[in-house]
Amino acid sequence: MSSLGFHIIYDFLNSREDIYCERVVYPNNKSIETGTLLKEFDVVSFSLQYEQDYFNVLKMLKNGGIPLRKENRTSTNPLIIAGGPCASSNPIPMSSFIDLFVVGEAELVLDDLVDTYLELEDPKNNLQEFLEIDGVYLPDHHVKIVTVPDLKDACHPIRQVVPETDEKEYIPAFGRAFLLEISRGCTRGCRFCMAGCIYRPRREMPIKRLFEIAERGGHATGLKKIALIGAAVSDHTKMEELCEGLYERGFQVTTPSLRIESITDNLLEILKKSGLKTITIAPESIWKVRKAANKSITDDMIESTIKTAFKQGLNVKLYFMLGLPTEDQNDLKHLTAYIKELIMMGERKNQVRLSINPFIPKPHTPFQWEGFNLEELKSKISYLNSIIKYKSFKIENPKTALIQYILSMGGTELGDVLERSLNEKISIKEWTKLAHKWDLNETLPWKNIDVGINDEYLKNEYKRALNGDLTPWCEEFGCYKCGACD
Repeated sequence: MSSLGFHIIYDFLNSREDIYCERVVYPNNKSIETGTLLKEFDVVSFSLQYEQDYFNVLKMLKNGGIPLRKENRTSTNPLIIAGGPCASSNPIPMSSFIDLFVVGEAELVLDDLVDTYLELEDPKNNLQEFLEIDGVYLPDHHVKIVTVPDLKDACHPIRQVVPETDEKEYIPAFGRAFLLEISRGCTRGCRFCMAGCIYRPRREMPIKRLFEIAERGGHATGLKKIALIGAAVSDHTKMEELCEGLYERGFQVTTPSLRIESITDNLLEILKKSGLKTITIAPESIWKVRKAANKSITDDMIESTIKTAFKQGLNVKLYFMLGLPTEDQNDLKHLTAYIKELIMMGERKNQVRLSINPFIPKPHTPFQWEGFNLEELKSKISYLNSIIKYKSFKIENPKTALIQYILSMGGTELGDVLERSLNEKISIKEWTKLAHKWDLNETLPWKNIDVGINDEYLKNEYKRALNGDLTPWCEEFGCYKCGACD
């Protein structure tokens, strides 16, 4: 419910006079606005932000009185739609349950989709009619992702609805904050990052418009805290001026993870005085493995950023990945030693916090041809835990990571196991049998989803990764013909 995408769709649809859009938040199966059960709606649309959402979607359908399988639904049932990052990258595992998918950014699709629905006497039995709309995907048909070329034309919701609650599961990620979208897409080229591949090119909002939206949003909602939203917020060309201007207008400013390459002393000073208490940065691993992942940040850059943050009295949260390509046991030893060094930089208790997550290959990235070894990952986690005895330290469950890998990289064969998971616990042994490492020459399940990045570019980047070669940022060093700007 704290997702900006959620706000955008809610605002966009309710701006139409012929639509009344309500919200249903898992684990509920009735709407917040009127308490209407899911089965009573004409259209039910899900946002697939993470692969684990697939289980929740099926629970909501079942508890909301809607048949799970699309072939078991009739024209009396709602039309079931899904969008979001997972729907845009690999919707195939959910294709047995979803009538149609939106691939890309919804603003370019929603009006046509709603108009088509209203024009058809029986939309459920005429799904082919929706294929006329760019960005709509039906299984076994080709689709090209749609993105808003100019963010000035995107939807920027002003009257954002922020829940007032003490219940943890409903508290937004940024607390009571107005979400200000300053950019979309990222072209840094991190080889593990799905969002950085499928939402290219990077687009940013002009600073004057951002100030206008912030002031209107603050006036409409009464919120005095601004959360800057974007795949790479600190890459905005006017980032310091933006933060300074928001502070001068009486706003607190908070941000998600910052790119180390884009952080300056002045930026941290501005963020500190505007109320920020913690910065989040992502070293990911040691230098050798960072190069394979195409993260060109050096140890000196990381340590310098941490020292600057400490000078400002800020806490630092560090993101690392475990099991990135080329990482071996010797690298793991160096990684644990490096993490301990960074922890020791803290001048007070818990000034440095850690989040370590298993690397999970994703579709449409250079690392989509990597596999997932559960036993090897468990061994690495056990080693890390034995060396890094630190309270402010979180790491994802490796079994959960395995299931995420399978759901991320799988195809239609996952429909049955997803459905069975509603009524029985699927053993890790059975999940493991579904884990498949794709070969460079195999046909991938998401072959019909065109996100604008060509396969030759991805294959070349994969080979460069295994050789430990960096590919410099295209915005500074020129185009690499990835296909996104064609």
